[in-house]
Amino acid sequence: MSSLSFVFFQTIKNKLKRSLKRPQTFLALVFVVLYAALVLYGLGSMSVDFGLNSPEGIATVLSVLMVMIVPANLISYIKRKGLLFRPSEVHFVFAAPEEPKKVILHAGMKQFLTNFIVELFVLVLGIGVFGVTPYKMILYFLYAGVLENILEGALMIICYGNETLPKQFFTVLTYIMYGVMAAFTLVAIYFVSVKGMQLSVFVDLIQLPVVQLIPIIGWEIALIQLIIIGPVGINVVATVLLLTSTVLLVLYAKKMKCTGEFYEDAAKFAEDYDDRMKRSKKGEVVVGNGKKKYLRNVKMAYKGTYAKAIFYRQVLEYRKNRFFIFGWNSVLFLVIGVAIAVVSYYNKISSQPFKMFVIPGVIAYVIFIFSGYKTKWSKELANPYTYLIPDSNFKKMWYATKMEHIRALIDGLLITLPGSIVMGLPVSYMILTVILYMCLNANKLYMNMLADVVIGKMFGELGRTILRMLFQGLVLCVGIIVVVATGAFISVTAGFIMMIVVIFLLTLVGAIGASFAFERMEALD
Repeated sequence: MSSLSFVFFQTIKNKLKRSLKRPQTFLALVFVVLYAALVLYGLGSMSVDFGLNSPEGIATVLSVLMVMIVPANLISYIKRKGLLFRPSEVHFVFAAPEEPKKVILHAGMKQFLTNFIVELFVLVLGIGVFGVTPYKMILYFLYAGVLENILEGALMIICYGNETLPKQFFTVLTYIMYGVMAAFTLVAIYFVSVKGMQLSVFVDLIQLPVVQLIPIIGWEIALIQLIIIGPVGINVVATVLLLTSTVLLVLYAKKMKCTGEFYEDAAKFAEDYDDRMKRSKKGEVVVGNGKKKYLRNVKMAYKGTYAKAIFYRQVLEYRKNRFFIFGWNSVLFLVIGVAIAVVSYYNKISSQPFKMFVIPGVIAYVIFIFSGYKTKWSKELANPYTYLIPDSNFKKMWYATKMEHIRALIDGLLITLPGSIVMGLPVSYMILTVILYMCLNANKLYMNMLADVVIGKMFGELGRTILRMLFQGLVLCVGIIVVVATGAFISVTAGFIMMIVVIFLLTLVGAIGASFAFERMEALD
């Protein structure tokens, strides 16, 4: 066993030993098992609803994911940003008497292990939900867990550790990868616009010879189709090409020159990543290269006194940003809103009786699944002067988080308007849906803060996440019960309003408890 392999496996062993000594580990395991069961059940129901509960369904889903994942990985390796080295590895592993290629594979081992675990989940999913014959899913697991990792390792070394091939070659390759993803997306949009949103559209797209003959990407798609669906002339040829290219790439990676020129880039990326993580936890918004965003010069007259000064200081900071309070989260919510509109249009949801519950359901799912992103309000808890302001804890918390409610208003509009317009929903419904999103977002924010106050750092980040999801889940359950009961006896609109009122009141109770975080700096320890 090489020294790097020893370090990798010993690190995992030590982490497992430390984890088993902590009670929260077993709580986390219970949560993970329950969450995995919930995801399996949810995916099963979703696959039935969308007609994906068949071998063709999982083969198509895996193939589409391959089109997006493989090019993205290659681009990240070419830019030397696809592998993450911890600061300790920069200081000790880089200086170890090991080949630079082994150092690359050492960093890739974490990714290989993650892929292995994910493919285990896909194995269970394919047999239990999509009804694929067990031996076929085992063959797929062997391909995805072994062969794909071998190919990935070779590509890592060639792209990340390249010292012989010209930079122009990789520049062109990067553009080709972007072109493949863009072309596939445009063709998929065209197919959907012509034939409608249905599984057969993507099946036909994936099985096109021109798709399956794309080097590496298409060949992997062909192998997936061959294993799960069965052999056809084109996928057999593409599979042979994939196996042959894997052998050749492995041999080239083994022979190619690599003396460690990537060390400097890798160390810089590791440093930037570590700095970015520290700053993002404090609420700062940073771009991908680890540098702060461009700040504008602005003039602003402060009008706030006492705790209100916190809000006006945040307004000043946001005005310095190029896009004010808009960011990547705004783009994400707009994409989700447009996706709701597109799916509603092609599935004629506007004529369905349940159309009023589509957007609230998506909103509840998004709020529950995605953890709250840290923004400027979280930095207030680290500022000593926050606790010295002669004002109540509740006012400090309100003015520290007031901007988040304004952001929630904008995000709610972005996710609600496109689908509501396509489905022809009344304006009153749009307003209620946006208010619902603001209430759920506030609930997430204050329940997260309340979880910090209740358990502090006793159970770590995972413990706080579990408690926060428990609080949110209870609030959502109460809201659903209220809307069903009120809707059954009065009307759907009355149920909507009552749900908002109940969630608002429960959120207010949580906010009062969370305000203790502003009592003293030690409250979260």
